[in-house]
Amino acid sequence: PLQVETPSAFPFDGLVGKNVEVHDPSVLEFGGTYLCFHTSGNSFCEMRTSKDLETWKSHGPILSRAPEWLRKQIPQQRSTWAPAAIKVGSTLRVYYCASERFGANGSVIGLVENQNFDPERPLVGWQDKGKLLESKAGVDNFNAIDPDVFVDREGRHWMAYGSYWGGLFMVELDAKTGLLKSPGSPPKHVASNTGERGNPLEAPVLSYHDGYYYLYVVYGLAAQGVRSTYRMMVGRSKSITDPFVGFDGKPMTEGGHTDVLKSSPPMFAPGGGNIFQQKDGKWMFAYHFYDGRKHWNRDVWGRPTMQIRDVLWAKDGWPLPGLPNGVDLKGPKRTVNIEGDWIHQADFANSVTIKLSKEGKVQGEGRAGSWSLKGDALTLTWPRPLGEGEPFVDQLQLAYDGRYYVGRNRAGAIIRGIRRDATTR
Repeated sequence: PLQVETPSAFPFDGLVGKNVEVHDPSVLEFGGTYLCFHTSGNSFCEMRTSKDLETWKSHGPILSRAPEWLRKQIPQQRSTWAPAAIKVGSTLRVYYCASERFGANGSVIGLVENQNFDPERPLVGWQDKGKLLESKAGVDNFNAIDPDVFVDREGRHWMAYGSYWGGLFMVELDAKTGLLKSPGSPPKHVASNTGERGNPLEAPVLSYHDGYYYLYVVYGLAAQGVRSTYRMMVGRSKSITDPFVGFDGKPMTEGGHTDVLKSSPPMFAPGGGNIFQQKDGKWMFAYHFYDGRKHWNRDVWGRPTMQIRDVLWAKDGWPLPGLPNGVDLKGPKRTVNIEGDWIHQADFANSVTIKLSKEGKVQGEGRAGSWSLKGDALTLTWPRPLGEGEPFVDQLQLAYDGRYYVGRNRAGAIIRGIRRDATTR
């Protein structure tokens, strides 16, 4: 591991790499090198590189100065936000956004491109491709920020974007140019705010896995350190042009969603990143969280920090949070016998210790239930207080050689557990 762990709501949730104090990371692999593009407070789209996803090298902004059109449209612009990178052959495209001011929807999304990107010379060859779209304060009911670009199974290019206001939208791009395929055509509305005060959504991310298209979003507020309320949600669809729905089948345009990751101190308010797949097929999330162990600025604790975490998949196809990159679990490579003490966490609340006994019983801190195992599928059953109504049921699956379990309960909340002896240093 790259950082000595301190007590947290769940083991390893504070584990991060080196030189990872960034906002809104977008990570991908190019020519054997991992690239990270991220928000910067005072420059145009900063970049870092790594060979192992653990130690990162800073290279600075990919353009020394913002494009002329952007300087004219937003003279007070100091930095660009939330870049999204995509590889198209030997070409690397980075979409970015900028706003007139924080919290307003006078914003633009633009594109820079490098047609022959060289990881050994990462700042050479970038060219401005101009503005894709914009939103005007007092005119439009969307915000042109947080772009994410995705290529579907048919090779069509799509960009999801937006936040607050009317929610999230999606438009098709021209695969050859990376620009809008049909300028002026209305975008597809893909997700709406819930209507709750202080509970907006933003930062869309598109991906595909095993028959479904997934739309990841972030609910809540960012940029407030440990007081931030970001949490990662997801919906899915069989077709990228059909409605995305949550775990309960409710469309995301009506507030439907499924939990993926929430605060678990010292990891506060995770979100604002991307999902990517490695050459070996392994899926990973890259996102920032606010590290409650570190001061940020003024009276704000919780420095923005990138974390990269494994993505696991439930039997029903929904994504689940694995462990952060760099975790070194103790014990044998395969733990067939799962009896013993586990650190258990429900819905990212405080963790507790439970014991899985030989007789199929579960005991722990005032709770008692039962467990059963079929292959790698673990079921925990908890009777309701006073025995009234149907019991609570956690449908889980084992991972990391049987030393970790993760899944959901019937309400869709995330349930996690890790063998206590696997965390011993």
